[in-house]
Amino acid sequence: MASLGRRALLSAVALGLALAGAEGGTRLLRPQTPALPETGLLRGAFTTPGAHPVRSEVFTGTVQVNAQGFVDGPWGPRQAGTSQPGAARVVVIGDSFVQAAQVPLTAGFGRVLARELSEDGAPVEVLSLGVPGAGTGTALLLARAWLAELQPDLVLYAMTTSNDVLNNHPELDPKPDKPFFARRGAALVQIDPQDAAVPLWARGALWRHSHLLRWIGRTFWTRAEVAARLERGGGLPIELRVHDPSPSPDWEEAWALTGALIGALAEESADHGADFATLLFPDAVEATAAGRAEATARWPALAAWDTRAAARRAAALAEAHGPVLDLQPAIAAAEPEGSPLYLDKDGHWTEAGHRVAAEASAPFVQALLAGRE
Repeated sequence: MASLGRRALLSAVALGLALAGAEGGTRLLRPQTPALPETGLLRGAFTTPGAHPVRSEVFTGTVQVNAQGFVDGPWGPRQAGTSQPGAARVVVIGDSFVQAAQVPLTAGFGRVLARELSEDGAPVEVLSLGVPGAGTGTALLLARAWLAELQPDLVLYAMTTSNDVLNNHPELDPKPDKPFFARRGAALVQIDPQDAAVPLWARGALWRHSHLLRWIGRTFWTRAEVAARLERGGGLPIELRVHDPSPSPDWEEAWALTGALIGALAEESADHGADFATLLFPDAVEATAAGRAEATARWPALAAWDTRAAARRAAALAEAHGPVLDLQPAIAAAEPEGSPLYLDKDGHWTEAGHRVAAEASAPFVQALLAGRE
């Protein structure tokens, strides 16, 4: 009996040492941010203010989250604190392309755009409200939450054409932690969100303190989400269906919702004294020959579809409410220069991609700001 007890004790000690080693290895090789699953406007891994070390296949470095919970530098009031007195202020609202957590802080779209705009004249502030998975509905709620405080001169809606339309429809992107709207006649009505149940593995002290548990939980969630996207897309990733020349009724409703939401976002900007414009952010399938070739090799049905049609439709919707700049031509033109513009597997912009997009946007934004003078 004593021998059995000793063996059990040794097994428990060995298991503890193995778990401690795995925990130490995860902290060293795959450090995990402490954020719990969010049910409000702020979603994703980077919502807790502070510096978060990251080591992944995509990016190794530190992600800086400001006091407001966004990946950006510090924000201050227009005329005091960290803000630059007299500077024009631009607010960019969008998804993870705007958040830019895959590159160093200074290399993200908003920071590069601010440097470009300030290079030859008066300083221009660019504040980035980037939320992973944000559609136009989330962008509208971000505007309602922040524009009164931030007091921008110009609001830029950064529309990722490959998934913002998808993100606006609860049947196409059924996530209980995201806000959605429905059309009721001529009105937009926010749908009461479902209760976003936090999984058992994401509760309590163990989740808060264990990098290993957070890495395992997030890895399984990501794999499950990939499988669900394929199922909803009928064997294709659901986001590629935005290019389908025969869209389903859900997709048609998603497009109608998108147009109405862009209009509401433009009105919200005007209510706070800001001009409004839209930037169309393309993914690699839309913007680069390499991206299209890779996607077509995996999903042959895509070869017969016009992968620029969605951007044209998005531009037509947005032009009803303000100026539009499609960044696809600039990014396509920069592809042969050598530096990859999109991250492998991840799909977000590299530092070069952010730079090309910001440089192409700067003259457009500068002209809009000049029109207010």
